[in-house]
Amino acid sequence: MKKIIGALLILVFSNLFGEYKYPFKNPYMATILGSSTLMTDGVSEAVPTKVYKVKLPNSKEPPENLWYNGKFEFSLVHQKEKAPLIFLLAGTGSDYHATRMVLFQRIFYDAGFHVISITSPMHSNFIVNASTNKMPGMIIEDGKDIYKVMKETYNIVKDDIEVSDFYVVGYSLGGTSSAVVSYLDEKEKAFNFKRVFMVNPAVDIYSSAVKLDKELNRYTDNDPKKIGVLIDNVISKVSSTLKGGYTEITEETIYKLFENDVLSNEDMSQLIGLAFRLISIDLNYVTDLLNNMGVYVTEPVGKFTNMFPYFEKIDFADFEDYMNRLAYQYYKKKFGGNITLDQLLTTTTLKQIEDYLKTTDKIVAVTNRDELILNENDFKFLENTFKDRLIIYPYGGHCGNMFYTENVDVMLKFLKEGVFKYEN
Repeated sequence: MKKIIGALLILVFSNLFGEYKYPFKNPYMATILGSSTLMTDGVSEAVPTKVYKVKLPNSKEPPENLWYNGKFEFSLVHQKEKAPLIFLLAGTGSDYHATRMVLFQRIFYDAGFHVISITSPMHSNFIVNASTNKMPGMIIEDGKDIYKVMKETYNIVKDDIEVSDFYVVGYSLGGTSSAVVSYLDEKEKAFNFKRVFMVNPAVDIYSSAVKLDKELNRYTDNDPKKIGVLIDNVISKVSSTLKGGYTEITEETIYKLFENDVLSNEDMSQLIGLAFRLISIDLNYVTDLLNNMGVYVTEPVGKFTNMFPYFEKIDFADFEDYMNRLAYQYYKKKFGGNITLDQLLTTTTLKQIEDYLKTTDKIVAVTNRDELILNENDFKFLENTFKDRLIIYPYGGHCGNMFYTENVDVMLKFLKEGVFKYEN
């Protein structure tokens, strides 16, 4: 009888004090409302930030119509005294000053860190200035480029800051890249990273991209006309919120526009898929142009060339189009035809460094059970690889809870003390 009463008491107390109280249990709502919203009190509104625009070694002049990407851009948030430095890696297609990056910067500054923020290897500024192959998606190759950028950016700022230790934090694709750069650093030891924190990483960026594409395709049948109508609706809403200004239509723009609307799951799924599709469209165009592939860009493009015909020709191309029509053709030619598409796709997954991830204790990962970019095999990989270095929160969608107080507390406790634990 005492055992039964004891068990009941444990159950009652766990329900009272052990419940995960993140407010959005719908994964689509969490992704849209939470992923760019600070849900932690007491964080500084502004932090000392310096933006750098630099010519990296071996970078070339961009095509005329990409003139705005003439220099590589990154930022430094710095303490006045000696402090650990975090390299912060952006999510898929995001740049160094995206809303999510800025929120992380504010959190880490208040926690006593310097922060160098680095743009995603799938953003045009990175592809133009820092990508060796100008054909991102192969995570080891991308990791090598990011690692070079880390060394270059630190070399630029090192006389202005005092650093005690080096850390890496990344979310989404940046989370995946965090593991890769740590793997590369084990050999070169340019930084000898003390700790690495992966937030909602993709295990296989190709399969994750296909899942996001399907969020749009299941309601539009991948019909360019239907996708065009959806984009027109977004552009119309963007225009109505502006007062004679201009804004880039990005993932965060879309989420912000619709965060106060009453949306169905179907609506939210389409918007999340559309946000990723815009990244894919840009990726298809930029890599085709830079590598002279002639898939979409068949004539010279000048600074004032009308781009609409090219965007029509891209026809809302998705990530599968990119891998099939551009990346695979590029690497097949590079390797003399001695590579299949299936072989190329093995380079998009963390399984390449599975042995390293299993044995290193400096890397931890967090994700959500309702994560939009993972499948069951991905969860099994994470659980078998990281074991007690993995936390799976019950809900939060894709990156929807990464600025929630409890999640932030877990992250900072690991970064500052090496303790990785969540009681619930």
